[in-house]
Formats: sequence, structure tokens, C-alpha cells
Amino acid sequence: METQQGGRKAEHFGARARAATDASEAREVYDEWAPTYDEDLGGPHGDDYPLPGIVADVVARLDEPETDVLDAACGTGLVGAALARHGFTSVDGLDVSPRMIAHARHRRVYHDLGPADLTQRLPGAPDKFGVVTCVNALEPGHLPASALVEFARVVHRGGHIVLTVHTEGWAEIEHHLRRLAARRIARIVETGEQPLHPSTGASHVVAVLEVVAASAPTTGPGW
Repeated sequence: METQQGGRKAEHFGARARAATDASEAREVYDEWAPTYDEDLGGPHGDDYPLPGIVADVVARLDEPETDVLDAACGTGLVGAALARHGFTSVDGLDVSPRMIAHARHRRVYHDLGPADLTQRLPGAPDKFGVVTCVNALEPGHLPASALVEFARVVHRGGHIVLTVHTEGWAEIEHHLRRLAARRIARIVETGEQPLHPSTGASHVVAVLEVVAASAPTTGPGW
């Protein structure tokens, strides 16, 4: 019964978030969802939302624990907690929802946390990070494809962007990733399908990009 209740709440809040038309609406949804977000996604045993751990495993395979990481759309800090288990200590987090950030702060695994509208220019200097992670946020009502250019801007040359996209939306995002490659901003290194929620059979594509340009350009026409 708990699993069904959590699943219904996740569907309810997820549908509202995908229907958001701007950052203010998304903030309202996630502020309301924050108190039960982890339980709703992970289920009563905490094992029905493996993507944060999968992404952390990928980052740990590619980069050293001393690497500066930006966890974009960090939510309640599930990715940061998973990275901490791999020994990463320099992880910053940004999210549209202050209440989500408050939950992430309680984990004590982030170097810095702050609210940000990630549909706009990211705060921070170019080439600052070795890795940007973005889990379950490149979808309607959340982040547009133009966010990929900003991710590349804040990652130094040779660094990585590790992101996840629902399989149903992968074709559109892949199109934009190939445009990044054509513009010599970032190239796709690897992709693979992973479970979003094992209980439902839903899955995401986990993609790794390598940034090949220093100080990638900001968002331009066509994005």
C-alpha cells in the first residue's frame, strides 16, 4: 500500500512539474513536494530510484574524487550523497526549489548550495568545474536544451557532463547533443539505458559528454 501511495504522489507531482510553464511554477511544485520527495521516488525500501547512484558511479569511473563537481537540479541531494560515498568532497548544488535545497543541506555533503533558475545563465565563472551532473531534469517543465550550452560553459576543457534523459525524450536531446558536437563544444562519449524506477520498468538514457571547447559560448540563436 505504501508503494502504491508513494507511486501515486510521484505521478501527481511529476505531472504537475512537467506542466510547469516557467521557473516560478516549477519552484512551487518542488517546494511542496520536498518533504516526501525521497520516499515517493525511492519507495519504502529506498531502492526504486537508482539513477543518482548510477550517475555517481559513472562520475567516479571517469574522474578523481578531488574534481570540482556541479550537481545541476540537485533536488534533495541524492546525487551529492552518492558522490560522497565515492569520496567526492568538492560538490556544489543548484536547484530552483529552496525547500529542496534545505533538504540537500541537511546531508552535509555539498561544498556550496544555492537556489537558481537553471533555465537562465548559470552563476559562476566559465571553466570552473570538472564535471556537471544533471539527473532527471532535461524534460518538459524543467530545463530546456539550451541548458546544455550553459553546462558546457562552466566545465573546463576535458571535463565531463553526465546527464540522464527519459527514453521517450532522448531523440530530441540527442539532436541537440549532436549540434554541440558539430559546434565543437562537447562530444558524446558514451550512452546507455538504465532503470528510472525498476518497479515500473521506466528507463532513462545516461549520457556522458566530454567538453572539447574552453569557455564554451553562451546560448545563441537556435537554442
